[in-house]
Amino acid sequence: MIFLVTPGTVSNPRALIGGSPPRKILSGLSSVFPRGLMLNPLWWRIALEYPLLRYSFALAPFVAAILIWPDLALPISGAPLLMFLFIHYIEGEILSVSNPEKRRRLLEPAEAERRADLFARRGRELLTRIAAGRGLAEGELHLVVEQSAMAPVAPLTLVSLQRAVEDDRRGCPVLEVDAEEARLLTEGLFDAVSGTGRLTEAEFHRLGLYENRFLHAVTLEARSISAHARMAALARAADHAVAPEPAPAP
Repeated sequence: MIFLVTPGTVSNPRALIGGSPPRKILSGLSSVFPRGLMLNPLWWRIALEYPLLRYSFALAPFVAAILIWPDLALPISGAPLLMFLFIHYIEGEILSVSNPEKRRRLLEPAEAERRADLFARRGRELLTRIAAGRGLAEGELHLVVEQSAMAPVAPLTLVSLQRAVEDDRRGCPVLEVDAEEARLLTEGLFDAVSGTGRLTEAEFHRLGLYENRFLHAVTLEARSISAHARMAALARAADHAVAPEPAPAP
């Protein structure tokens, strides 16, 4: 489940203000949710990332026990240590892979390296095309991919394009993207199905679990963009400019 994060795709863009690239979004103090109604499945998937909601689910059995056996309400509510241990078990053993030995068994080192290299290569290719299309001549552009640390649920991947701002306390490092850039970022980073030379969102998430690292960034220095890449960007822009209009219906 990929969420392309820009000031225009979130319901509270002020939550993106502050920080410098690569800036965390999913684990920040301010909640970042997509625009639209709460009926959107992505909204609820992101809500699961915030501890308060998860703790509420974890403590639900204690609340149910109090409702079923009201005579035991006092001893149940007076057992904070038991509740803490229960939440710790849910968070550490069920929702994540906290044991280093279990993490090492998730992937072979050679496969982990292949996935990391493929991600870095694709990220650089996308950044080169986007930066050339924008005509950037200097500065750094960052492709930031942040994934959920929760293991047993569908992967959640937040993708953003970031650039340093002059005032990292008030500026917004997360950039807006146009329709073509959005298509590149959502379709060009991961494959829909696995296979030789491919990398799916789930396979990249497994790499994150293996490394116990869920914030990934690829950085491109604008000065490193080749003249060929810039000429290709100009050619694509010219093709879009002279694209023929559809013929009117008879």
